[in-house]
Amino acid sequence: MRASLVELWRRVWFGFRFAGRNVRIHPSSYVSWRSVIRVNGGGSITIGRNCEIHDFAMLMTYGGDIHIGDRCSVNPFTIVYGHGGTRIGNGVRIAAHTVIVPANHVKGSDDVPVHRSGVTARGIAIEDDVWIAAGCRILDGVRIGRHAVIGAGSVVTTSIPAGAVAVGVPARVLPERSAS
Repeated sequence: MRASLVELWRRVWFGFRFAGRNVRIHPSSYVSWRSVIRVNGGGSITIGRNCEIHDFAMLMTYGGDIHIGDRCSVNPFTIVYGHGGTRIGNGVRIAAHTVIVPANHVKGSDDVPVHRSGVTARGIAIEDDVWIAAGCRILDGVRIGRHAVIGAGSVVTTSIPAGAVAVGVPARVLPERSAS
């Protein structure tokens, strides 16, 4: 009975907090009132079942879509942008101070400064059961495979295969240790 009352309260609260915006949050999810959930320039935000969006996390669309699956956590001071689309699978853990940006500036020239030369927006896909440790940067065009682990402070500039452990700047996949 108590769980259904909590979900009812969250459904009412989310409906009030995000009224008129393209934001869908399952009522079994916890979204801190100190988090920033914002649709700017179009796009949408979808958060699945039993997720946790903690204090000071920021989800901002910038014209793209952000989709977070079931049983995910987005920890404090994490930034997730939408631009070219951000798709996060089920059971993904994103530690504090991570930045996920599915866009990149086009290099400027003498005639056109960087802020006027446009952006690329290929999108980011993070598959199921991924752990992204604290302080990571995930850049445009990256796909992170199922069961992958991204080490703390890593900058992911290329796709990471399923089951891999990647660390460093830029992130490199560690060789697998043989069982002896």
